[in-house]
Amino acid sequence: MINQLFIHLIIILFPIFIQQFFFSRKKSDSFRYQAISGIMFGTAAAICMALPVNVIGSFQLDLRNIPLIIAIVYSGGKPLPGIIAAALAVAFRIHLGGDALMEGLLGVLLCNVPSFLFVKAFPKYSSFKRIAVSIGLCAASLAVAFGLLYLYLSIHQLSLDDRPYDAYVFTMTGLVSLIGMAISSLLKEHMIESAMLKEELERSEKLKIVSQIAASVAHEVRNPLTVVKGFLQLLKETVDDKKREYLNIALSELDRAEFIITDYLNLAKPQADQLERIDVSAFLQGSLEIMNSYSLIQNVQIQLNCNQTDLFVLADKPKLTQVMLNLIKNGVEAIPETGEVTVNAFYRNDYIYIEIIDTGIGMTKDELEQIGTAFYTTKSTGTGLGLLVTNRIIEAMSGKLTFESESGKGTKVKIRLPAYQPGK
Repeated sequence: MINQLFIHLIIILFPIFIQQFFFSRKKSDSFRYQAISGIMFGTAAAICMALPVNVIGSFQLDLRNIPLIIAIVYSGGKPLPGIIAAALAVAFRIHLGGDALMEGLLGVLLCNVPSFLFVKAFPKYSSFKRIAVSIGLCAASLAVAFGLLYLYLSIHQLSLDDRPYDAYVFTMTGLVSLIGMAISSLLKEHMIESAMLKEELERSEKLKIVSQIAASVAHEVRNPLTVVKGFLQLLKETVDDKKREYLNIALSELDRAEFIITDYLNLAKPQADQLERIDVSAFLQGSLEIMNSYSLIQNVQIQLNCNQTDLFVLADKPKLTQVMLNLIKNGVEAIPETGEVTVNAFYRNDYIYIEIIDTGIGMTKDELEQIGTAFYTTKSTGTGLGLLVTNRIIEAMSGKLTFESESGKGTKVKIRLPAYQPGK
């Protein structure tokens, strides 16, 4: 019996290792990845059913629910892998037949339907919470299995009184099930962490290359631009109106070139130079006053929600102002006709959170994944450096910048900064 349970463990872990070694670079939201994942975990559940621990009659215990739960909750928020895995398990259980068929099908239903309730929210949980939820679902499935055993005994008028070793069988099955779920969850969490580290490493390499280009080129290009701009301004005073119009166009393009170069220089030097204690409420009010006239021209209202007066951060004020103006401006420009940009600020768990929420066009999932990467922009006149510089500035202040968006439903940008605590 113990040998069978350990074989089940190997069977359960096999598709996780396959994902780790052969599919770690694949997008988890692609149809192909989801289908293969569902088939692998469904097959693992079927093999577990084919090698069961016999209890009494045709009632059997196995670890089928572990791969099914893993397929459902660790699906990246998609129900397809779980549906495929559950369908394969149901089909194989029907194929096995027996007088415990009804209990077997009922078990698959009762043990795994609750897992689908966590599909959407599960990826947003912390690593510890995801493991705890997985083990909790496994424990619940064990309770259902033992409940169905007693239902089976009642229907068929059977008894376990003359089988004292069954207590050992039940204990070992429950223990190995919980251990198997814990190991599976830890391995999946390791995969998630590895994928995040790879993405972060790739992003760091890209930033390093861009920063090197910025440091070596920006200063050299800015100097001749300044000279050209100066001579064009002098020429403006000595030419007729038609030529002055051409010179104004040339000067505006030079201003745009300087703006792009400034972004490159900020990218090359993102560190916070002069840290000072900033009253977040007063700081946000000042930032919104600066943007008020621009938002009125765009027919957009800006609203501030910050009732707390004891919100303080230690930051570089000019750079933080640059961040806020850039994000609010993006929110205003994302609204096509009329709408609202809401700025919230609050304290939570030793951090100050600032949210910029707009009612604009939002972003698709693909756009959201690309946002903040080098040279990617959704604007026709953008450089793809604004949010990259913004993110570097926030990171230099030991903060974090995150985005939430849905196409047609607006965007939420969240800034998290350590709260200022004197003496720490």
